[in-house]
Amino acid sequence: MIEQFKQRLAERIQHKGFGLVMIVDRQGRIRWRAGRAVSGRTVREGWGFSRTHLLEVLSGAPSLTTSDVMITANERGLPESARMLLIRSLLVHPIDDELVLYVDSGSDALDLDDLEFFRSNGEALRSLLAEMRSTDPRAGGMIGTSEGMQRIRELALAFALEEEPVLILGGTGVGKSHLAQLIHRFSGRAGQFIIVDSPAVPEALFESELFGHARGAFTGAVAAKKGLVEAAEGGTLFLDEIAEVPVPFQAKLLRFIETHRFRPVGETAERTVGCRIIAASNRDLQAEIARQRFREDLFFRLNVLAVEIPPLRSRPEDIRALVEENERLLRGKRLEPGFWDVVLAHDWPGNVRELLNLMKRAGIQLPGPVIGAEIAGLLPPRASAGTADAASPELARLRAAIDAGESFWDTAWSAFLDRDINRDQLRVLLAEYYAQCQHSLKELARRLNVRDSHYGRFVSALHKYRVHPGQG
Repeated sequence: MIEQFKQRLAERIQHKGFGLVMIVDRQGRIRWRAGRAVSGRTVREGWGFSRTHLLEVLSGAPSLTTSDVMITANERGLPESARMLLIRSLLVHPIDDELVLYVDSGSDALDLDDLEFFRSNGEALRSLLAEMRSTDPRAGGMIGTSEGMQRIRELALAFALEEEPVLILGGTGVGKSHLAQLIHRFSGRAGQFIIVDSPAVPEALFESELFGHARGAFTGAVAAKKGLVEAAEGGTLFLDEIAEVPVPFQAKLLRFIETHRFRPVGETAERTVGCRIIAASNRDLQAEIARQRFREDLFFRLNVLAVEIPPLRSRPEDIRALVEENERLLRGKRLEPGFWDVVLAHDWPGNVRELLNLMKRAGIQLPGPVIGAEIAGLLPPRASAGTADAASPELARLRAAIDAGESFWDTAWSAFLDRDINRDQLRVLLAEYYAQCQHSLKELARRLNVRDSHYGRFVSALHKYRVHPGQG
């Protein structure tokens, strides 16, 4: 995969004096580099390489090989050796229609074997990228034929070349975690894809969950524990719903993203971990910054490579592909035209997740072998903003499930996240049980079939999503 190609190119240039290898796209953005230090993220603004020869190939010229090129730079951050350097050999080679490979030898020279190595690896990378572009998107969960989804799959491939953080934005259920996994898969990183489910981590345990802790660091720490950060060594750390990270911890998270260094709770020595950072949010982070719920400097550090997944209602042409790909959920039932009339007219506030949940319910609840317009009966009624009907069928169904022993997470919480009920309806349901429990949160958790080990997560969710029954 891409990571192996990058390592191979970097290793080949290491023995060259001040050598440099870069991958640049046709817009002049430096996608990746290794070797000598350079400045800037684009060819036009950067220093420390042959801008003239790169621009020549970027403008359409064929592969270029030359020697004895003088490179100058006036950036204070560059070492003296890179401010005035005679490049003995230089190769600029198109990889494909989108990317160009730049290699220079520094003060040494590229021999014929070197030149053949870089050209052949450029050709091999071209074949790999073409194969990835033709990969069935179902393997990465990013289904759809719309222009928006095709563009997002292209960005997944482009971002896989990078080392910088990626920020994925979009509403609940659009597929942010699927896109993060696709970027990780395309990159070919050897380590694991580790998910930090931010809303599910109690605020008091967030630092320990990510950074780990020493034995005896706090009450209950009976043994040392490695955090999720170390589990992501050599891979990707996916910070899902980054806006839910507690504000007091955000400064430490920012420092880790910038330095890859951290200190487990209760230890004095720092550790270093190399992992790719991908973050996602369904919230407007600029608005969260204005409300002082999210650090502006953390936003700027994450917002290097950003992509927003459009809601399902804006790309109805993708609905048919999603249904056909997940038709197993219908348990063998066939679809009539009336089905498509209903689903194409719905606005899908819960996006892809809502559509898949509807298909699951249809496969289980609808008795006949064919599904048509009756699918509309499984779409939950949308309560008006600011209102909640305590006698609604949806709340009655949730009460029955909870009273039968099903957990809060699988019933009310799942329905809330999938937007089958709104916040006001969830508050009504919680308030009813809270009153039955004499306004005790611990009793409420037990009444809702929440395990004792999940009590911290339960309280954290009530606060973070502003549905605590004891607070207005």
